[in-house]
This record gives sequence, C-alpha cells and structure tokens, in this order.
Amino acid sequence: MAIIFPTFENIARLKKKPTEGESFLLHALMEQFSNDDNVEIYFQPFLNGDRPDIILMKKNVGVTIIEVKDWSLSKYEVDIDNKWYVRKNDQNIKSPFQQVFSYKENLFSLHINGLLEEKIKNDYFYGRIHVFVYFHNASKNDLEDFYANAISHYVNLTQNMNNNRPKNDI
Repeated sequence: MAIIFPTFENIARLKKKPTEGESFLLHALMEQFSNDDNVEIYFQPFLNGDRPDIILMKKNVGVTIIEVKDWSLSKYEVDIDNKWYVRKNDQNIKSPFQQVFSYKENLFSLHINGLLEEKIKNDYFYGRIHVFVYFHNASKNDLEDFYANAISHYVNLTQNMNNNRPKNDI
C-alpha cells in the first residue's frame, strides 16, 4: 500500500485544509496505488521555500509533481504567448504550468544535491521527474476551449508558413 505523508489524520488537523481538488486527488491516488508498497505520496511538502501540492515518488522509477487548481477557468484567460490573466482586472499571473515546472527545475538546481550533475551526465535523467497540473473543476473540453484561441492562432500560422514556402519544381 502506498504511504502518505503526512497521514490523512494529520492532514485533517492542518490549519490550512486541503482544497476539494487536493483532497479528491489524494484519495484517488491512494486508491490507485493501494497495492504498491513502493509509492510514497507527499502532501504539500516543504522544499526550501517551494510547496508543491502533491509529490509522488516511486522507488527506482521517478518522481511526479502535481499542482492542483480548483479554479473556474472562466475567470482566467491565456494569450497566444501562454501568458495567463485574471479576467476581471486583466492582472497577469504565473501559469500553473510555469509554477509546476519551476518546482522541477528547483529540485534539480537547488533542493537535491547531485540531481543537476546526474542530469548533465545523462540527458534522460531529467525525464525521471514528471510534472502535471490537475484542474479539479475543468473537463478536457473546458481545457480545449480555454486554449482554443491560442491553438487556433498557431494552427493558422503553421498553415500560412506551409502555404507560403517555396515550391521546388521537379
């Protein structure tokens, strides 16, 4: 059975309670890995100033960092440069994807001695740490709609470049 740190009992005693999405995902992960003794699940571990929502570690496999957002995507927008904004005041915010990738980068460069050296020695080592963002209140269609304008922009740009490239006469 997977081990969770802190225990659910201690999580329930925390001053800052887990969000609905965090709680849901923690229980789903515990169920998913109920038969795996090599999985450790960490809820909001403190890593020298970083506090990712969830980290999964599996012996001899790797690490997964998950950022959980209980956001309603209708309150946010993303532009073609992947910059995120709060709709009501047009305030620029850090994308959840930038946030989770910064946790990964910090693991290599700041938090764990030797990781950066291993990454330099072996290009594949960087892939041992995976990152995900879980949007609890969004479906796959919601995410597709959220990114539709940015994706459409790049699809059109690619089509235009392909249509305007020189043709070789053979």
